[in-house]
Amino acid sequence: MQKHLFLTGPAGCGKSEAIRNTLGPALLSAGGFVTLPERDEDTYLCRCSLLPAAAAGGAEGFEAHTYLDLTRLPLWHDNEVFRTEGVRLLQEAAWYPFSVLDAIGGFELLIPQFRAALADTLSSDQPLLCVLMARKEAEALCRRLGLGERVQANIAQLWKVLQADPDSLIVELSGLHRRKALRALEQWAEEYAR
Repeated sequence: MQKHLFLTGPAGCGKSEAIRNTLGPALLSAGGFVTLPERDEDTYLCRCSLLPAAAAGGAEGFEAHTYLDLTRLPLWHDNEVFRTEGVRLLQEAAWYPFSVLDAIGGFELLIPQFRAALADTLSSDQPLLCVLMARKEAEALCRRLGLGERVQANIAQLWKVLQADPDSLIVELSGLHRRKALRALEQWAEEYAR
């Protein structure tokens, strides 16, 4: 099993939930980060915040750093969260037995410091379990935020690097591919997180 497993698929297909269900209490031992989506009563995405990965395991007391607010006009995003907290969480991830990165592949790739820390993490020997934003959705969000073509080039480059890396496996957690993706997640967890 490759050390770096990337789950992708459309928003709402259950990538983060699958990780939480599969890893369970082992998430408390994970480095990296998770994103916390806040939804309104109609289940529309309102805000996203960044937290340490252990927060997904139920640990209390972590400060959430909001980086995206879709309720404001114009749409609001805070790149500094990735320049500071995102980089810190990636750098500290090296001290853990494995890391969870939930999610990568979006507008955070605009931040040079984050890209450099992510490249270091991806080139490490540490086992990684990542949610990779579906490319079309990531590009659509970046257009909606008015971020231009540079971030789309960074997204395309990330996908190219991951697809060429023999230590990385990208699996889609949707439709006909769901069962295969869940088997890969179970196998990764058994090998690297237990």
